[in-house]
Amino acid sequence: MIVRLLFFILVFAIGWVIYRQFAKTIMAKSKSVKKTKDTNHEEPMVKCATCGTFVPKSHAVYDHNQTPFCSVEHKLEHKSQ
Repeated sequence: MIVRLLFFILVFAIGWVIYRQFAKTIMAKSKSVKKTKDTNHEEPMVKCATCGTFVPKSHAVYDHNQTPFCSVEHKLEHKSQ
């Protein structure tokens, strides 16, 4: 009876050590992937020529002079002025 208990404790301990080594390897790989994918998520902001609101450069609407606007409506409003 005590031999079985010691056997199961030994099997559990070996399994635990193997699991911890595997977990360390996975964590190290994921950290190295995060370091390589560490990109800047900030985007330059531009100011709307009509209302002065700042919008991300990729969301801005531009006219033929590359003047940024926050919306098509403000672009048309500026064009009519």
